Amino acid sequence: MEWIQPTLLWGMLGLSIPVLIHLWNGKKGKVIAWAAFPWLDPKESQSSRSVKLENWLLLLIRILLLTTLVFLLAGLIWKRFEGGREYKVVHLVWPDEQVEAEFRFELEQATQKGQEVRWLGAGLPDYQGEQISGVGFSLEKLQDYLDELDSDIDSIYLYTGLQASYFQENTYWLPQKPVFRIAENYIAKVKSPAIALESGKFLELDLEGILVKTSATTNSSQAISGTIPVAFLSLEKEKKEAIQSALAAIEEVYGLKFTESDSIQSLFLFSETFLPNLKKNQLLFLTENHGDKVSHQVFALSDLINLNWEETLEKGLLPELILKPILTHLEVEKTDLKISKNQLEQRFSAIPKSHLTKSANMNELFLILLVILFAVEHFLAYRANL
Repeated sequence: MEWIQPTLLWGMLGLSIPVLIHLWNGKKGKVIAWAAFPWLDPKESQSSRSVKLENWLLLLIRILLLTTLVFLLAGLIWKRFEGGREYKVVHLVWPDEQVEAEFRFELEQATQKGQEVRWLGAGLPDYQGEQISGVGFSLEKLQDYLDELDSDIDSIYLYTGLQASYFQENTYWLPQKPVFRIAENYIAKVKSPAIALESGKFLELDLEGILVKTSATTNSSQAISGTIPVAFLSLEKEKKEAIQSALAAIEEVYGLKFTESDSIQSLFLFSETFLPNLKKNQLLFLTENHGDKVSHQVFALSDLINLNWEETLEKGLLPELILKPILTHLEVEKTDLKISKNQLEQRFSAIPKSHLTKSANMNELFLILLVILFAVEHFLAYRANL
């Protein structure tokens, strides 16, 4: 039973109220008209103003009445009342056909046992009552879906894959630390395209996310041209030569082919000044950082705070600074990297019990007791004419 609560402790101060009222009523004297009053001894004629404790049963009832009201407002929880309740288990299924298909038998068994099986999505829809296509789901709102779980859950099972892209936050909070059921045969639906090189080979990401040359596409079903158009606009001779050297280094290592032009319509642009009105498929590289001008279409090849242009060249970072945004723009990026089960478990934590909201299980008992005490108090007060 959780007794140490601020509401309860402050409310207990109110127990002095019925005592003070009772003593005050007993202290007040009553004027009685009596013919023999003038002949009484002065000591006997003086009214007694001392405090007397009378009607102690009524006082006790009033104290109990206020105490019950305090307990009711405090929302006490008695663990013995929870001992007889059923063990509550919830199964959360990632809304994916492959995950659902791999664990369909286990999920049907859990349903037959009367356990809750729900899709992980908006409103936590019932597994049998809702199809995957009808589940509202967004990776950014994963914590919001977990917040919809009841706080009195005893065990949580989470059915999912190990794709790193699934879990964008470092920590997720649940009423209980979940037990994971991992889909071992999960195959990613979205794959990074391969780049077809002039040599007949392909440039693509391996399972570890490393860019490698292959004789045939292994992880990709789509291939794009390895000839990349670039344009140099408003560049000093020295900076243009430095960028050309960086592009040549990329060609030598990875086999890509960069074709130069002066057209502002080229896919990748290099300039010293910011160019407005870029097309959606264009990417602009600036040789200097223009602060608020940098966006998903504008990249700075040097940073005025950390590394300037000379330091970038000196450290040999220019080829990397150019290649990474180009690959991302061509959608050649890590789309299906996996994390280990241990890494996944570390991202999910149980909410501390002190932060969980529990519903009071003694409210009905205190409410009935409050009504009974209220009736008894009124009856005794009426008889005592108080």
